[in-house]
Amino acid sequence: MPSLVSHLPPLELIHSIVFEAWVTIESSQEWRSRWDFFRDVSMVSKTWRSVMTDVALRLVTIGTRRDFEAYKRIIRQEFGVDPDSTDVERVHPSADKYFERSDLHITLTDWASTINVFAFSCDYTRIPHYIPKARFIDVTIRELPTNDRHTLPFRPLFQCLSQYRATRRLSLHWTYTHINRFIVPTDRVRGVTYLRLVEYPRCNCHNFRIVLPAGSHRLDCFSHYLPTLFPDLRHLHLETPYLLKRLKLPPSVALLTLEAPPVHYLPSVGYYSSLMGWNIISAVSAGLLRRTDNDAPRKRIVVKCGPNEPVGWRQAVSACESRDVDLESRHVYKVQHSEPLPRATKRDWA
Repeated sequence: MPSLVSHLPPLELIHSIVFEAWVTIESSQEWRSRWDFFRDVSMVSKTWRSVMTDVALRLVTIGTRRDFEAYKRIIRQEFGVDPDSTDVERVHPSADKYFERSDLHITLTDWASTINVFAFSCDYTRIPHYIPKARFIDVTIRELPTNDRHTLPFRPLFQCLSQYRATRRLSLHWTYTHINRFIVPTDRVRGVTYLRLVEYPRCNCHNFRIVLPAGSHRLDCFSHYLPTLFPDLRHLHLETPYLLKRLKLPPSVALLTLEAPPVHYLPSVGYYSSLMGWNIISAVSAGLLRRTDNDAPRKRIVVKCGPNEPVGWRQAVSACESRDVDLESRHVYKVQHSEPLPRATKRDWA
């Protein structure tokens, strides 16, 4: 009989198939079933199990306690534990080099809360004990309870991130419009030079009982001080509009990227991009990206937009030039040619 080995696809093809399937599950609504997929693939053969394990460790995805427990078992089998970690279990130091080329995806979810107690079912602060390095970290934040002194829902996340001092690229993605309640985490994240933010948490200082001077923020305003938790940051990338004058950036930031796709629509012009949600003019007038050293290169704002300059472009260019800030547009988005669907009316519901 011909050897079964001769009928196996090339190793590169196996890896490509498994990787694409793992990525698809990770980015879909079926991500909870990925450990069933891991088990089924691992049972095919030793080769497929080896490939499946490598893929899972190259694209680490942890959201629930079940995910974390599964990864701990895999990592113990592959690398063992550090014999010198007597108080808290840690992976063997030989794993450091391997995970330098891995991506880490974390989802904050599965929490429980009572009147005075809040806790995640997954201990996110211990993730670095088993995944000690990461090339890139992506965090998805599901809806959490109020960020106040009783719950402190972001503390475990920043305690986790602060242990990845060799990671340079980080993404924080809020899946909802989060209204900040003033608490700034105490753990700063060193090493991150690129930070991407989606659905930036909204500032709530103007709703506080104590009236603050115009443009001022509470000293513990999470929205205002969030970028300062990354003292080595050089490139801040905002995916969704936010009033830039409400940001406090660390002095190291030299590049600000803003996404302005052509999602606005008027019958006379079609779809177009706009800068109104960013208010660049007020921000640079208030000192955003101001140079502290005249011999240093000018700091820069890059706007990614549709084929035409966004609404408010000329005024923003003028304001940036007067404040010694470079403003650049990159036409990366295509325009939709179809008209938006008409909104339903009460008559349609009848």
